Amino acid sequence: MADYVPFLSVEDSDDLIVSFGLGEQAATSLTLLRTPKYEPFLFEEERGVSVGTGDSDTEHRELLVSVKWSERLVQIESTIRLYTLGIHALDQAEIQDAKRVLRKMNFDNSFEVKDV
Repeated sequence: MADYVPFLSVEDSDDLIVSFGLGEQAATSLTLLRTPKYEPFLFEEERGVSVGTGDSDTEHRELLVSVKWSERLVQIESTIRLYTLGIHALDQAEIQDAKRVLRKMNFDNSFEVKDV
């Protein structure tokens, strides 16, 4: 079952962020975050796009593996789990903006992006 996404927000600065509001009231969000500026200071295995909802119960960093877009859904696979999000409430401009920032996040091809 897909989590309903009423909105999404994007930031394109030192931090590259794509954040999906989850649920009718968007009380939580699924956030994809990458800060290329500081990655040279990380170990190789720690580099990449962080995935999180803010309630992670794991001590390991959750990293992005793939993003698969379809007309009504986006599937986000991380090193820990698979998220299925219903994006039918989003307009095309929001989706295109998110895809643009995801392309910037993927400068080193660290994850797979597919349009299905």
